[in-house]
Amino acid sequence: MRAPQLQGPGVLKRRYVRRAPGAALEAVSEGGSPTAPVARGARMGGGLLASSRLVPLFVGLLICCQLALLVEAIAPLRVAVRVLAFGVSLVLLALVRGRSLKHPALPFILAALGITALQLFNPGTGAPLAALAQLGIQLAIAAPLLWVTRLAIDPKTFRRTLALLFFFNAASAGVGVLQVYFPGRFQPALSAAVQGQGEGYVSSLQFETSDGVRVFRPMGLTDIPGGASTGGFYAVLLGGGFLLSSRRGLTRVLSVGGILVGLFGIYLSQVRATAVMLVVCLVALAAVLLVSGRVGRFLALLAVMGTAGVATFGWAVAVGGDAVLSRWSTLFAASPDEVYHNNRGYFLTGTFADVLPEYPLGAGLGRYGMTNAYFGDNSDRERPPLWAEIQWTAWVYDGGILGVLFYPLGVLMSLLWAFQVARSRDGPEDEFWLWGSVLFAYNLGAFALTFSYPFFMSQTGMEFWLLNAALFGALAHAKTVHPHRR
Repeated sequence: MRAPQLQGPGVLKRRYVRRAPGAALEAVSEGGSPTAPVARGARMGGGLLASSRLVPLFVGLLICCQLALLVEAIAPLRVAVRVLAFGVSLVLLALVRGRSLKHPALPFILAALGITALQLFNPGTGAPLAALAQLGIQLAIAAPLLWVTRLAIDPKTFRRTLALLFFFNAASAGVGVLQVYFPGRFQPALSAAVQGQGEGYVSSLQFETSDGVRVFRPMGLTDIPGGASTGGFYAVLLGGGFLLSSRRGLTRVLSVGGILVGLFGIYLSQVRATAVMLVVCLVALAAVLLVSGRVGRFLALLAVMGTAGVATFGWAVAVGGDAVLSRWSTLFAASPDEVYHNNRGYFLTGTFADVLPEYPLGAGLGRYGMTNAYFGDNSDRERPPLWAEIQWTAWVYDGGILGVLFYPLGVLMSLLWAFQVARSRDGPEDEFWLWGSVLFAYNLGAFALTFSYPFFMSQTGMEFWLLNAALFGALAHAKTVHPHRR
């Protein structure tokens, strides 16, 4: 009988990796070439479609699409530019080969998409093109859960993706600051959708600075007044992550700079929902650090965010004047539940008291949002356009009772998984626990934001699933490589 061949690290100059959880060990030579076919997106000869570089490249595409909307010459192609990012996500879903990893949220999101697809047969479904466009957009938003996890993402690629998002959003908040300091000089053309709301609405998006100049709420690198607040949110949250994870002086300086500019941009933008979401995220991040016993990181976060928050608010009031002070003081004019009810809460109440009883099985597709505006047929009196001010209303329209069950469960599962990563002690070199803490905070804030606007019907929803899938894939990939070769 033939004796078994000795194998293992250090023997025959091979190391062994497991390319996917539960897969068999695979021999890899000292030079890094596999001696057996490679599973998932790491297989040889796949080119760019098998490379983890697709993730930061896709984020770059999202950024380019956003910047393209600021070019007046592209205005006639606005619809195509908006659809491009969603279309590319669907193309990658079809072209990226391999086996997707099963993110804990995936079964619930697929169930929600299946329920939405059944709405094509709902008698309330509007124009066929609008219905297909809405279904395609929702599939594109969730698609990163499938195609991103087919790629072998390493921690460096994950950090590069986050850095790209951080720098773009910090730049957006910074441009917003310049738009207030130099009125009209750095400001893009106002969105046609905003202009179409009428002069009174447009005027409400302006405020008078301490110098007596009337300006729009800073747009940043968007064409919507107040858009700089979104850049500020990402700049503060991701800046906090880089500040706590990096040991390089330059990275820490850039992180603090992004936090300062981001907070200042949020204050000047006067978008209270974004500020509340950021507070929820930072409290969640601090709580996870404290519960996990990372007291030093907790104190560092508390010191930086507390000092920056107070300093930038004083700075914003000095620049924006009474308009900024009075706007933010409304958050403390009454109890939190009263403030929410007077601003967005009645939409939530109306969703469960009126909309859900009227559409328990869904209202059909293509009757609300941008898909209805671009592709809908609003001359049909039997299927009039609907309005969804918050995500929960949109979930009712798209699936009725089951719609408000499965998709929120998927979001909650992603929140629970991120919390588990944040509490773990695995992989201290790559500090997955820290980015798990940041992602947990972000996921909690995103869930809170579903009570303020349709978060998962926009590009921000696609970024949500992209970040969750990227961290899930990076952590799974790190666990497949033998510790002595990490």
